[in-house]
Amino acid sequence: METFSVTYALHVPTYEEAKQVAWSIQVEQTIEFPYELLGESDPRRHMVGQLLSLTEKEDCFWAKIAYPVETSGFEATQFLNVVFGNSSLQPHIWVVDIEFSPSLLDVFKGPKFGMSGLRQLCHTPHRPMIQAVVKPMGTPNEELARMCYAYTMGGADVIKDDHGLTNQPFSPFKDRVSRCAHAVQEANAKSGHHTLYAANVSGDGTDVLERAHYAKEAGATALMVAPALIGFGWLHRLATDDSLNLPLIVHPAMMGGFVLPGTSGISPTLWMGLLPRVFGGDMNIFVSYGGRFTFEPDVCRHICEVNRRPLGNILPSCPSPGGGVTEARLPELIDLYGKDTMFLVGGDMFRRGPNLIDNMKAFIDVLERN
Repeated sequence: METFSVTYALHVPTYEEAKQVAWSIQVEQTIEFPYELLGESDPRRHMVGQLLSLTEKEDCFWAKIAYPVETSGFEATQFLNVVFGNSSLQPHIWVVDIEFSPSLLDVFKGPKFGMSGLRQLCHTPHRPMIQAVVKPMGTPNEELARMCYAYTMGGADVIKDDHGLTNQPFSPFKDRVSRCAHAVQEANAKSGHHTLYAANVSGDGTDVLERAHYAKEAGATALMVAPALIGFGWLHRLATDDSLNLPLIVHPAMMGGFVLPGTSGISPTLWMGLLPRVFGGDMNIFVSYGGRFTFEPDVCRHICEVNRRPLGNILPSCPSPGGGVTEARLPELIDLYGKDTMFLVGGDMFRRGPNLIDNMKAFIDVLERN
């Protein structure tokens, strides 16, 4: 029977207690039914997760559990339900590793473009890349479009909507996307650049798909979603919609509750790196260290690495650290993350002054020199 495996860190004091918790996870994540009520020949016994190993670490025990691949339904939503559905409601349990089976990787497919595809689209073959954000909330759409034009003239690789811009009365989705897409097209034609514009298509239910198709028709050349808000199933749906065929940017809004220190959760390496990549994220944003967020450098480096390491037939995706990315810190950040990175610059792009064209050129100059 083909299986995938999940490793859980169990923060309990003894081996026997860890073994009991592991057994409860094996049952809870699959049949969620009193195991003793199943007869010896009951085929449902085969659905229960199997404990592969239980090893003691410094302050916890690691339980590696294998699940029959059929339990996933070969759907992103149900796969995550098996990984950490009801057990996420229990204390002292952390998901620290996932090993996908070949058939799951064939179904989920990963990014269509990935790191190499983004470099080709942006005509940026070697240097670290950069993306800018149109913001802040409340800015008229006409001004957001002017920002797009300036960023493009300055040579940005990608420009994206701020994740807080959706379809508010002060920033209607269709009007904003059409204005920004046109501004980027006009500036690309004038400058010879190949900047991508990513529209934020996060929304309720099927609004995600409707907005994505409208954005493409309006001239957007990439899309952005926050899967912790809309569901990883929608990310997978967008990634496998051949009629869209646009790069997908994953934003980490709402992800923090699972990865920050607490009684239970999911490793940020998985939640902000591996899972967005497997479900189709071409570029995955995560919070960098040294700014207003609390991640440590090693955690950030591991998130970055999991986007790029070999994984079956899945393309490497482009890691995109943001938060605390400043012109002064770029050399340090390039040294940690490497050149196959898309740096996300938000507020610091405005601190140099009002000329966004020159500001963007200054950032790119740093990237080219490092």
